[in-house]
Amino acid sequence: MKKLISYFIQGILTFLPIALTVYIVVAVFKITDGIIGKYFIAWGIDIPGLGLLTSLILITLVGVLSSWFLSRKIFVFIDRIFGNMPLVKMVYSIIKDTVNALLGKKDYFGKVALINLPGDDQIKILGFVTAEEAECFGLKDYVAVYIMQSMQWAGFTVLIPKERVELIDVKTEQALQFIVSAGITGKD
Repeated sequence: MKKLISYFIQGILTFLPIALTVYIVVAVFKITDGIIGKYFIAWGIDIPGLGLLTSLILITLVGVLSSWFLSRKIFVFIDRIFGNMPLVKMVYSIIKDTVNALLGKKDYFGKVALINLPGDDQIKILGFVTAEEAECFGLKDYVAVYIMQSMQWAGFTVLIPKERVELIDVKTEQALQFIVSAGITGKD
C-alpha cells in the first residue's frame, strides 16, 4: 500500500506541472484568440488561432511603427496625452513602468541586494535595488530596495541606508526565480 501511495504522489508531482502549464497556455490562447477571433467569426471565417496570430502580427506591427521616426512621434504624443491625464496618468505610468521593468531594455532590477532582517544580522532578506537615491523623500545616502514576496509578484519597497545594503553578484533572472519559487528554483 505504501508503494502505491508513493507512486500516486510521484504521479501528482509529475503530472501537475504539465497539466497546469497546458491549462494556462490553452486559457491564454483562448482569451487572446477570442478577443480578435470573434471579428473573424462574424465575417464567416472560423479558423482556430487566427485571432491570436492576428494579435501577434498587430503587436509586432506596432513595435515596427514605434521605431520609425514619423510614427514614433505619434506614440510619443499618445504617451504625453496619457501622461498628463489626472487619473489615467497614474494607471498608465504604473503599467508602462512595470512592463518596461519586466520586458524592456532598461534593467529596473539590475542589482541584487542582501539586507539584514532588522534586529538580527544573521537573517538575510533578498531584494533588488530599484533606485540609487531617495533624496526626494529627504533621505540622503539611502537606496530603494524592492522586496518581492514568494509565490506571487507582490512585494514592498524599503528605503535603507546604502551602507546596510550588500550587493551580490547574482543574475537578476536567477534571483527572481529563487524569490518567486520560495527558494525551490534559481539555485543553479
